[in-house]
Amino acid sequence: MTGIGLTKPSADRAEAEPVQDDLSSDHVPQSILRSQRVFSSQRESKRENKLSCLTRCPTFTDFSLAESSEHQLSPAVDPRDPTGGRAKMGWPYQFVDLTTEQRQARRHTLDRYGLIAQLSALVPIALFLLYRLVAWGVARATGSNSRGRYAEIPHSPTLKQHRLSVVGLWSATARRVAWWFGDDVLFLGYNWGPRDQIIAGMLWTIWLLALCVVETGNDYIHLTRRFGIVGVSQFPVQYLLSLKSLNPIALALKSSHEEVNRWHRVLGRVISVFVTLHAIFYLNYYYQYEVLGQKLTSLVPALEFFFITHLLVALALPPAIYFHAHHASLYVWESLIVFLVDIAKRKFDTITAETEVELIPGTDLIKLVGSVPMSKIDRFAKNPGTHVYLSIPSASRPDKSPVAAAHLVFEFSFNPFSIAAVDETSGELTLVARRHDGPMTRAFAKFAGHTSDDAKVKLAFDGPYGCAKRFPNLASSDFDRILLVAGGVGATFTLPLYRWILAENPAARVQMVWTVRGAGDATWPVTGEGKSITDDENIQLFLTGDIPENTIDDARLSDDSEDLELASLANGRQQTRHTPTYINTRPDLQKIVDDVFRQGVEERIAVLVCGPEAMARDLRSHVGVWVRKGRSVWWHNESFAW
Repeated sequence: MTGIGLTKPSADRAEAEPVQDDLSSDHVPQSILRSQRVFSSQRESKRENKLSCLTRCPTFTDFSLAESSEHQLSPAVDPRDPTGGRAKMGWPYQFVDLTTEQRQARRHTLDRYGLIAQLSALVPIALFLLYRLVAWGVARATGSNSRGRYAEIPHSPTLKQHRLSVVGLWSATARRVAWWFGDDVLFLGYNWGPRDQIIAGMLWTIWLLALCVVETGNDYIHLTRRFGIVGVSQFPVQYLLSLKSLNPIALALKSSHEEVNRWHRVLGRVISVFVTLHAIFYLNYYYQYEVLGQKLTSLVPALEFFFITHLLVALALPPAIYFHAHHASLYVWESLIVFLVDIAKRKFDTITAETEVELIPGTDLIKLVGSVPMSKIDRFAKNPGTHVYLSIPSASRPDKSPVAAAHLVFEFSFNPFSIAAVDETSGELTLVARRHDGPMTRAFAKFAGHTSDDAKVKLAFDGPYGCAKRFPNLASSDFDRILLVAGGVGATFTLPLYRWILAENPAARVQMVWTVRGAGDATWPVTGEGKSITDDENIQLFLTGDIPENTIDDARLSDDSEDLELASLANGRQQTRHTPTYINTRPDLQKIVDDVFRQGVEERIAVLVCGPEAMARDLRSHVGVWVRKGRSVWWHNESFAW
């Protein structure tokens, strides 16, 4: 390979340059004069070549993987150049000039490593899916499943013997390690996220970095393009992780799209690192040839492709990559096919239902009751704790003009809401939402304020979604105790689970702790049928009001300012309130957790929480104390945040 040389000459060449001084040519030997004329001619030739290449340099839209980029910027190499024509950048990689055959070989190498990067993510997923399929087939064929197996009672000698055995000790250690991986990393006052995400992201980055360096030799352009092709190869995986309806990764992990979405964010950060380095390397390349200003000027129109909303970026990025680097078209088509198939599936499953929207008096809550066809109500009834994505069809939007901003804002607005209740008799779904500053809940508030008692609005229900579809059987003997903790509207997740568990197993030892600001926030579960929440001694209701964070107050079971609202929880009947209700205090989560775990050393506990991030983090810290002692815990956090 021959190199290209557009940078400053080396020290050896500098020593060979003739020295210009004030001496007249009469005092200078003829050999030196001849050398001056030769070097002057060479410099002029290089200057002309450089100006010529600038008129032919590629545009921004094809600098990444276009095969002719550095070739177009490469002037003829001077055979007398002692450096061999290489640009000296102070590190092993050089700007090298390749023959047509060498550039073709490099193209094949780039494609091969891009494919390796993609398959290294997809193959393990496919193998795990195959394992799940085989396990499911064996269970179906043999009739064996976890729900039908014998479960020992909590205090039986068998459980104690298992706990003290080698397998039991290893299981306890594995639970501690798994819990440690799930803990958040707090550093410099910031929450950097769960430890498993950080470690997995770093390991995957290291693997992809290795794929970017192997077999690049000292070719700077090869290294630059390798970062681009490896980064782009991850886009189909990134789109798979973002799917809601047809998510094979969620299926392989027995999870749901909102749980897999955290890995979607991790991979997005990894891809950003590689694409950014790819761009930085190319900017350095243009800087070396003194065309950086021209390239940055051509970059400005390309920035217009990055739209404000995440969905528009997802739609615009594949075409941008396609035109930017046609060699990456395979990954673009894979991404688009995956994305469009998922959208088509969701559109097919979406139900447009007449919905009654009402404000809950004395609160900032909105209650929505939608009428779902009886043929489809079963899919919601059999999956308590799930959620739907709610959208407003064109006919129901506040502004009917299709070009108005108030109309277009709902085109890509799909907000998740937990299903608070399902009435299989009437075919009605009940959702409860808190009013925020977003366009969706503002529109709901307008609907509630302008509709009459008989008027309803059409809304689109997409679902159900959620990890609850793949939960273990909480009503079975696999768990000895169940603790449900909710904050505010988080009860729309925990309360359906609570009712379902008791309906399936009336003897289940399940306890629910619910924290709300005022009694009015707890009125929506009253249905007029069966027991009210005030009749259930296994539900602890905490009315926090507006007390400061550092207020320490004893729990009180009644308060004159709340008595009137609490009476409404009893559904207007003259009866004794059994639900422990605490006024102007927050729950002591440590005491609640300790009381649950101290019931029995061998008991298997399930803990589920849905509420503010601070509440979930506090609860997890208290449960973690018992996990580190070797206790068997199944944990789930239905986080408010995405």
